[in-house]
Amino acid sequence: MSDTPSGEFADEAVPQNESARENPAEIPRSTTSRRKLTRWTTPAALAIAVLAVAIAIAAWFRPEHQSASPAFTSQQTAKAKTNVCSAYTAVHQMVVTNTNLANPVDGDPIGQLAIATDARLALLGGSAYLRNRLAADPASPADLAKAVQAMADTTEQLGIGYLGGTSDVELNPLRRDIDSKSAEIDALCK
Repeated sequence: MSDTPSGEFADEAVPQNESARENPAEIPRSTTSRRKLTRWTTPAALAIAVLAVAIAIAAWFRPEHQSASPAFTSQQTAKAKTNVCSAYTAVHQMVVTNTNLANPVDGDPIGQLAIATDARLALLGGSAYLRNRLAADPASPADLAKAVQAMADTTEQLGIGYLGGTSDVELNPLRRDIDSKSAEIDALCK
């Protein structure tokens, strides 16, 4: 190939292309069939896409595919309520105990840090535990689940606030909110 000058191939290709342009009858069949193929593929692809979207929309609105809340027996609901209420009681006691600890050595910075860490751990761990219990007991009564979820959210916010060094002015509403949620859950767990 290196013996052949590169211009030979270029010279041969030019006349073939020019003759094809001058006389369309000399265009090879494969090129003609490609043009016909491209003419109908775009509308066909568009029609298939429209059909797929229509089927997807119809499937979305079919009643048997819509998620319905599962039906639980009264025994399942009672067991879930007991489990969630027990988890709430344990978390509530842990939070109250660990957020009200006193420094054993007055003014000791290490003791103060240990107490603060205990309180943060109780708040954040307690909120995660409550969420896990709710997830494990989907048969929980809706009002109880909603109240416990709200309690977990507020408890977590308070724990994050403590970690972030948020001022008492900003944390006090969260503390009051936890108190009101506790009273609500206590009533629901009776």
